[in-house]
Amino acid sequence: MYKFLLTPKWIAVTLVALLLLPSFNALSQWQWRRLHQRQAYNLVITRNINSDPVDLTALVNPTSHVIKASDQWRPIHLVGTWDTAHQTLVRKQSFESEYGFWVMTPLKTANGTILINRGWHIAADTARESPHITNPPAGTVEVAARVRILASTPAPRPTDLPVGQVDAIDPTSLNDASVVRNAYGELIASRPDSGVGLKLIPAPTVTEGPHRSYALQWIFFAIMTVIGWIIMVRNEALHQKTVDDKGQNTSPL
Repeated sequence: MYKFLLTPKWIAVTLVALLLLPSFNALSQWQWRRLHQRQAYNLVITRNINSDPVDLTALVNPTSHVIKASDQWRPIHLVGTWDTAHQTLVRKQSFESEYGFWVMTPLKTANGTILINRGWHIAADTARESPHITNPPAGTVEVAARVRILASTPAPRPTDLPVGQVDAIDPTSLNDASVVRNAYGELIASRPDSGVGLKLIPAPTVTEGPHRSYALQWIFFAIMTVIGWIIMVRNEALHQKTVDDKGQNTSPL
């Protein structure tokens, strides 16, 4: 009854099914790995973002002026003055489905300088125009921020941007030997208020993403491949049996 499985057509069908199964399994395992990576990353976010605020000196290496990547999202408490002369606008930053700028202002403290993302401002009417940004208060301010580690900046950088606009955050562009070189702060609150006219960047949303459902989806596809192959074989066997029965019934005595 199942001799048809040895025909070229059914050998090809069976080989395709056999090739699909390990492929679906590999894709499912990849999504499980992505899920575990995301869960580990979420644990770091949750642990760091809920830790007690610390002074900048507790995180910055005094020699290299860098912050460890493992300190991403740590809250910091700062006291200093704003350096509005070196304030820049980081282009093409989205917020609530609108494009605008991040307002990056250096904060000078007794223990060094760190760039602070004071918030987001909607873009002006044209790409060559910079919006009016309200200056932060002069004098000493108290700032609460969260640490953000910078990825490496690709080169070359554009040189034809409007004055005061940049395409990426680059603390090393400041002529300040004490500046934190690989990180910046994301403003949470300040006293006096330093974010007038700006929208504060929200804390990250901790989510597992779609990886679990994708992993289960590939397992489902593998199961359906096996079930589909069984159904096709069963239907073909029934068809062959029907043909054989008809041939026997119509054969001459």
